[in-house]
Amino acid sequence: MAKNREFYRGQKKRRNYALIPFVVGLALITLIVVAFYGLQKYVVITKDGVQVVLPGQEAETPLDADGEEIREFETVATDLVFDEPDYSRITARAGRQAKPMRAIYIAAEDVNRDNLLKRAEQLNSGNALILEMKPRSGYLLWVSNTDLALAYSLSVQNELTANMAGMLQELRDYGAEQDKEIWLAAQISCCVDGLLAARTTSFALRTETGSDYVDDTGYWLDPYNADLRRYVIDLINELYAIGFDEVILSDVCHPVPETKNGEAPMTFLYTREMSADPSPINAICGFALYVANQMEEREDGKLLSIYLDTARSLVRYDEGTGQNGVLFFKLYDRIYYRTDRYTYTYNYTDIENSVTIGSPHDRFVPVVINYLPENSSWVYIEDLPEETE
Repeated sequence: MAKNREFYRGQKKRRNYALIPFVVGLALITLIVVAFYGLQKYVVITKDGVQVVLPGQEAETPLDADGEEIREFETVATDLVFDEPDYSRITARAGRQAKPMRAIYIAAEDVNRDNLLKRAEQLNSGNALILEMKPRSGYLLWVSNTDLALAYSLSVQNELTANMAGMLQELRDYGAEQDKEIWLAAQISCCVDGLLAARTTSFALRTETGSDYVDDTGYWLDPYNADLRRYVIDLINELYAIGFDEVILSDVCHPVPETKNGEAPMTFLYTREMSADPSPINAICGFALYVANQMEEREDGKLLSIYLDTARSLVRYDEGTGQNGVLFFKLYDRIYYRTDRYTYTYNYTDIENSVTIGSPHDRFVPVVINYLPENSSWVYIEDLPEETE
C-alpha cells in the first residue's frame, strides 16, 4: 500500500561549484592589477634591484643645512685611457676649386698702393698677387674688429689699413682694363706673432723655466690655444670680406730648437691642459684640422691654403714641426712650399700621390726665387725668410 505523504518534497537543485574558482581567480587578478598601479609610487629602484617601500618603512634620509637630501655614492676606481688622434681616417675634401695660380709675392713692408699697381703691371705670365697681410711681427695691415685685435690693439687705423679694401678693388679694376682677372691672396703668420706675445702672456709657448720661447724666427704662440685658433678663423673671415680670394696660412708649425750633442730635447709648456701627452704632431695637425673644419662652410670660390716647411712633411709626419702634407692636402686647397730649381722636381714627385682631388700641378705651389718652375702654379718671391730645417 502506498504511503501517504502529507507534504510535497521539492526537487533538489544542483549547485554549480565550478564557478567558485573562476570568481576567486578574477578577484585575485583584480587585486593584483590594483596593487600594481597603486604601489608604483612606492617603488624604489637602486643598483641592487627593485623594491617597494611602503609609508612608514622609509629609512631616515640625512639632510643638509638647506634641507636637501644628502646622497652617499660608492667610490669607484676609474682608469681613463685616451687614444692618440688618428688623422689617417680623415676623408679628402679640399682642392676641387683650385685653378692654376702664378703669383708675385709682396712682403708686408712693401704693401702700398703704388707698389701694388707696379706689381700688377708686371704680371705678364702671372695672374695673381700674394700680399703678406700679417707678418711674423703680428701687425695687421687692415682694420680688424676681431675680439683679440680690439682687446690688445693689434691693428691700427692709418691711411694704408683704412684704404685696404679700396686698393684691392683698384687692382681688380686695373685687371679688368687689361682684360685680365687678378687673383688676390692674403698670407698670415699663425703661430709666430711678436705683437700678441708682447701684449699678453696668455698665448705664448713657454720653455720649462716659464719664459716665452723665442728664436730667430720670432716669438712663438701655443698652437693648442683655443683662443688663438678662433683668432685665426676670425682673421680669415675678415680677409675674405675685404676682397681677398684666398687666404694662405704660414707658420702653422712647431718650433724645433737646436740641441747640442748629448742634450735632451727642450720641454715646452703649453697654455692648455691636455688629456693626452702633448706633442708637436697633435698640436699642429689638431690646429690645422680645427681651422679647416670651421672654415669648411665658406663663400663659394674662396680658397684656404697652407704652407709646409720641411721636405719630410711632404710625405709623412714631421715629429719636429708637427706638419703632415698628406693630411694638409686633404684639408686645404693648396700647399705652398719654398724650394729651388734643383729640388722642385723631387718635391713634386713626393707629393704627387697625396693629391686625390684636382691636379697636383695646380694644388702644389712652389715658392721660388728668380726661377719659374714648369708648373701650372707658382709664387715668385724676391726674398725668402730663413727655412726651417
